[in-house]
Amino acid sequence: MTQDYDDDEEPASAMCFSQFLPEESQAPPSAKLSEQDKLQNMDPSARSRLVTDLSRYILFKSLSNDPIDRTKLAKEAFPKNLQDARVTNAALQAATERMNQIFGLDVLKAPKSIVGNKTMPSKFKERLFVVNKIKDNEMGLHSKSLHGIHIDAMVEKGLLMLVLAFIYCKGEIKDHIRWLDGGVLYRLLHSVDENIPAEPAAEIKHKKEGGIGGIMSPSAMNMEENGGGSGGVGLTPDVDIALEKFVHLDYLVKKKFDRAGDGIGDDTFSYAIGPRAWLVVGERQIICFCAQVLDQEPDPTMLQELNNGNGEGKMEQ
Repeated sequence: MTQDYDDDEEPASAMCFSQFLPEESQAPPSAKLSEQDKLQNMDPSARSRLVTDLSRYILFKSLSNDPIDRTKLAKEAFPKNLQDARVTNAALQAATERMNQIFGLDVLKAPKSIVGNKTMPSKFKERLFVVNKIKDNEMGLHSKSLHGIHIDAMVEKGLLMLVLAFIYCKGEIKDHIRWLDGGVLYRLLHSVDENIPAEPAAEIKHKKEGGIGGIMSPSAMNMEENGGGSGGVGLTPDVDIALEKFVHLDYLVKKKFDRAGDGIGDDTFSYAIGPRAWLVVGERQIICFCAQVLDQEPDPTMLQELNNGNGEGKMEQ
């Protein structure tokens, strides 16, 4: 259900976190004709169950934003008696068509510029992402209905947009990808909110269930010991946990470089914009967000380059 907003409550020109104008991407691998025939020659009830189970699996993954590994679909989503059927791509194609027709959702691979970049993890070659292609209006009402229900979700999306903007504007280009040192990122975030630490905390292993990647920040652990929650101060998010979550969901990519050439590597991680952010947010929206923060109009030259198809996942501007 879409919520109405008065004109004086939200200006029509406001840009919101949404899935508006995403980047171009690749469709999932096409099934060979022999594989399509094999699926069609299945018992109708078995074929229906297979496509239904896979569609349900993709839908649940989309609701939780969990990454989907194409190579694990048969093991995780297929009925046990069909896991060796070797019809993964054909079933995925049928499930993708169903998701699009019923929910307006597309299943896409990561942008070519991410998959083909040597600084990116090889796992992205088999990653699939569920993207909401419903076009939002200028007020972002569709986005608000999706993300504006809970304060935590709004704060989280706001932090994500801020991090993406800092990487886009302040990152150092390496092989056509912008990487921002974690120390620089924290100092930039601290300049926006003094409750955010100016330096990244050392990662501490924490075995408690529910932590993204088994890592929780010292501030979160201290608050737990005191009987409090695991957030920051007031509406300030716990950046340590948030960044780990963004990396887990493929909004960000985290990597250590060896700038000194000593074989040890940097003390802190660097961050880049991940494939999910390219698909769900997109370069156009990052540019507009930066312009809005600066109370300026987006650079028409940069927008024109995107309109000409020169801005897919590229960080060379």
